Amino acid sequence: MKQLFKNDSDNSNLDLKQFSLEDYLELTEDFESSFGDFHVTEVNGFNVVDESKSCEVGFKARAGELLIKHLKYSGIKEIVYVAPRHGFAAISLSWLCKKYDLKLILVMPSSKEVSDHQALCIELGATPLFIRIASMPNANRAARLYAEADLNTRYFIPLGMKHFLVTAMAVRGFHEYFKNIPHPKNMWTVISTGVLTRSLQIALPNTNFHAVAVSRNIKKGELGRAKFYSYHKLFTSKSDLIPSDFDCENTYDSKAWDYMNRYGEPGDWFFSVAGNSKLPTINKSSIDSYRDWRDYRDFTNLGITI
Repeated sequence: MKQLFKNDSDNSNLDLKQFSLEDYLELTEDFESSFGDFHVTEVNGFNVVDESKSCEVGFKARAGELLIKHLKYSGIKEIVYVAPRHGFAAISLSWLCKKYDLKLILVMPSSKEVSDHQALCIELGATPLFIRIASMPNANRAARLYAEADLNTRYFIPLGMKHFLVTAMAVRGFHEYFKNIPHPKNMWTVISTGVLTRSLQIALPNTNFHAVAVSRNIKKGELGRAKFYSYHKLFTSKSDLIPSDFDCENTYDSKAWDYMNRYGEPGDWFFSVAGNSKLPTINKSSIDSYRDWRDYRDFTNLGITI
């Protein structure tokens, strides 16, 4: 198995440092989600949680709704986030901000042409700020600087929507679904920032977890107690195995589906965060997304010094 991504975690769960399962359930006890129950289907002896059926724009929309509603009623006007070329968190945020009438600012790495995921966010109403970067931390820094220029009306959300209210909603959803049925013996997911697997682990303390890394090295506290796998292809490459019985993002969740089919057991569970996103109708070539080094015009035009 080719090792593309490293595991520097210590099997601790960073989301259990300040809150317990009971705390997360208390935080969410009065909130009514806009989304229905998880859609679960049996495929080739495996149990598939298929969010493409129950949460059209991805699991992070389900998990992030409480946070966005809370920010809305706290007086926040703008959500600030970094949108990589690929990823459903920015799409989920675009959908949520449109639903709750909040402005969404997405800091996007400069490119000659935006990706389909980025274009879809813009189509949903997000405002892009482009910046040429050597690494994602630089984009995060720019996003924080923009948000911190007006903390009364702007709020920065870290990559992966890593926030305790997002974790709380995820824990609530999993806990409610499994409270009256046998808990899985094994659960498989992909892992990037780890919000999904850590939330599942809190809700299902007796389940064994398997996490397939597809996009970044895993740091201390991000893995929890899951067994770690590093997928053998780059993030932008499609999985070697694409499911035909349900819609699954071919460069993301399908990679965990591939490894579960190789290394899993009959009866294992698989969590698919979203189907393949719909293609944007916007003309991508009409979006001026290229910036040279030290071209900070999108920020300086807003009075932000990078």
